Parts: sequence; structure tokens; C-alpha cells
Amino acid sequence: MRNQDTFYRMLDTLRTGAEAAGTLALGTLGLACEGAEKLAEAARLRFQAARVEGEMDEKLMEAGEMVYATHTGNPTESEELVQKLREIDGLKTRLAELNETLGRTPEGPVCPDCGKAVGAGDHFCRFCGGKLD
Repeated sequence: MRNQDTFYRMLDTLRTGAEAAGTLALGTLGLACEGAEKLAEAARLRFQAARVEGEMDEKLMEAGEMVYATHTGNPTESEELVQKLREIDGLKTRLAELNETLGRTPEGPVCPDCGKAVGAGDHFCRFCGGKLD
């Protein structure tokens, strides 16, 4: 009987160890999945930011072509140019939001009122109208 009791205690010890190892493995797997989800979300946000940057570059080139056409004697309707500039402002806002979510800091000055990026020579914020000087 004694050998049998020892055998059952050993089996209980093995079962307890196996349960603990399983619990540890599940916890590790959960952390790994959580980390993978965070990495996937960050990659998705970086991809969106790159797309917005590309679209913004395209719109800036279009606006530049409109300005140059005016310079060469083929004026662009001012409302068409203003609309293009508004599109660029919207893209800049979206890019700033994505960068903030990603933890990227603005590269230039920001408005003290709303925190949006502003141009180095701006006197008023394009987003909230706050005075910058």
C-alpha cells in the first residue's frame, strides 16, 4: 500500500506541475497575442500615415502647378485653388492625428491653444485661429 500511496503522490505532483505549466503557457500566449495585436495596429496606422503623406504630396504638387500656371499667364480660378488648399489642410490635420496616435511628435512649432502643427512663419493658427506671436 505504501508504494501505491507514493505513486499517487507523484502523480498528483506531476498533475499540479502540468496544470501550472499549462496556465503559464496560456498566459504567455495571451501576452504574445496582445503584443501582436498592438504591432498590427501600429503597422496599420503607419500605413495610413504613409498614404495620407502621399496624397498630401500629390495635392501640394497640384496646388503648385495651379500657382505656376497663374505665373505663366494661365490663371487658375481662385476658388479652385482655395479648395485644393483646404484639402491639403484636411490631410495635414489627419496626418497630425495619426502621428499623435503613433506617438510621433510634431517636427515644427505647434499652436499653444489647440496643439496643431503650424508653419514657422504663421501668425495665426489655421485650425483654431489662435494668435501665435
